[in-house]
Amino acid sequence: MNYGDLKNYLRTLVNRTDFPDTLAAQFIEQSQVRIERRLRLTAMERFVDFTLTNGAFRVPSDLLDIIDIWTGSREMERVDTSRYLKTSEGPGEPRVFFQSGHKLYMRPVPPADMPVKMRYYAAQPRLATNADTNLWSLSAVDALIYGAAELAGDYYEDERLARYSQKFETSMLELEEQSYREDFSGPMTVSASYSYPED
Repeated sequence: MNYGDLKNYLRTLVNRTDFPDTLAAQFIEQSQVRIERRLRLTAMERFVDFTLTNGAFRVPSDLLDIIDIWTGSREMERVDTSRYLKTSEGPGEPRVFFQSGHKLYMRPVPPADMPVKMRYYAAQPRLATNADTNLWSLSAVDALIYGAAELAGDYYEDERLARYSQKFETSMLELEEQSYREDFSGPMTVSASYSYPED
């Protein structure tokens, strides 16, 4: 469903004559923010390859949460400021990383030509024109619309607020359950927790 259809759907659902397009757009955008604040689905995962510039990397603008960061076959550990500062600056293959604002710092500091790979959860593009679509407008219409309807219900002090809220929560749970089933639907390999030297 595109953005124009979503706004029409929301206005029809709320069914008020004093519900302007600008307010419908605001509630849909706020609903998307709520969804992305809560959900961490496989469909939200993105990868980025990068190298550090002046010892730092500016994270993508759509980043919600970092899942993991790798150099070669080594996964880096996310640490707090104290642990980061106690780790050798290097240079060398980084073992830990630290995020400060929109930048990532690593220690030991990798060479300028060492590639680093990051997997992260990404926010979806905001809907702007009536023809626009994104993951939520195509695959999670109920969550997006009922989240917006809940906001509208609160704004207008509508007696249907509790119903909208319940529908939103149900839609969110269904998305979480669907993602869980997809994550574990294929064959899995379980690695041993420890390795023991041979006798």
